[in-house]
Amino acid sequence: MDIVIIEDEDLAAASLENLLLKSTYSIHIKKRLESVAQSIAWFKNNTCDLILSDIHLGDGESFEIFEALKINVPIIFTTAFDQYAIQSFQFFAIDYLLKPYDKHKLNAALEKYKNYAITPAKDSSDLEKLLNHFKKPKETKEAQQRFLVSRGEKLISITADEIAYFMAENKSLFLFTTKGDSFLYDDTIMNLDLKLSKKDFFKINRKYIVRHTAIKTIIKYSQNRLKIELEPSSKQNDFVLISSKNVRPFKEWLNN
Repeated sequence: MDIVIIEDEDLAAASLENLLLKSTYSIHIKKRLESVAQSIAWFKNNTCDLILSDIHLGDGESFEIFEALKINVPIIFTTAFDQYAIQSFQFFAIDYLLKPYDKHKLNAALEKYKNYAITPAKDSSDLEKLLNHFKKPKETKEAQQRFLVSRGEKLISITADEIAYFMAENKSLFLFTTKGDSFLYDDTIMNLDLKLSKKDFFKINRKYIVRHTAIKTIIKYSQNRLKIELEPSSKQNDFVLISSKNVRPFKEWLNN
């Protein structure tokens, strides 16, 4: 089978490739892709039998690849999530692998793929359901209200009301306060999107989650896109673009 690996960490990719090539199946690693942008560009003109994809990449989440292209290829997600977090989603996907990889679980996942290839699922919307469930927060779970950061040896607890926005840069995440202070925060944009209050915060693109009070100006950027000016400024961009797919939900969020 021709396999494509979507993974931005060299050691993780090498470990996965090594296990795949030692499996009992005849496998050809057709391509390794390292980012959302690279993957979208490659899959526009290429395909494979099976995709093994990490969820968190340097420039976003791999979900963006599959949403953008509607790829009709079975996917095994590789993730650092604990089993409880994804247990309820597994029947929508071929399978998932938790890091660090285990050869027995990898072979079991490949066996699931072989069975899938013989009797593919009739519902072509399975992947879309999986993506939506991964992103959908539990309605009964209370929004996170306190965020622990550090400055030197000092620990600081910041409340949600004190936060202006979060900004992802490479593999780091920064918390910006309404007073203009910034702190490195140990989490990911995707995880935060599940924890924050949907009333107060909105993920405008793969790099920013903003609080409504931090939006200084909203400007029409093109026919179907917007850009906003944040206050305080991140000092990286005067304006931040809102993803075209998020413009309508963003307007609805502001209107509520």
